[in-house]
Amino acid sequence: MNKSIMKKAILIVVLITLLFIVFVGCTSMLSTTGTVNITVTSGAILGKIMIDMAYDINMDEIYVGTTVLGKLTISDVPVGWHNFEAFSTFGSGYGSKGQHISTGINNVTITVPPFLI
Repeated sequence: MNKSIMKKAILIVVLITLLFIVFVGCTSMLSTTGTVNITVTSGAILGKIMIDMAYDINMDEIYVGTTVLGKLTISDVPVGWHNFEAFSTFGSGYGSKGQHISTGINNVTITVPPFLI
């Protein structure tokens, strides 16, 4: 076999191997999670005064945190469909929202009907 052909064959194998390593390495760097900013709207009614309440937030029936002034940020949420629930920490307020989460920033607004305290 000619030395020139052998060198070209080795070069092609090396280039294919390097390209494979580069492209396979890139796929492992693609994000499979997103960030979710939750906003809970509504609250309790005390007479005619609307009060912002704290809400315990569940994602897929698992507690993930409590809102502060009706807001909560959840990091590293897997991409896909999730169900978010808000439970008032004072009273009987409840709301839920299902939403598909993608990579990057996702905004989820959960409406809780007003309730009396």
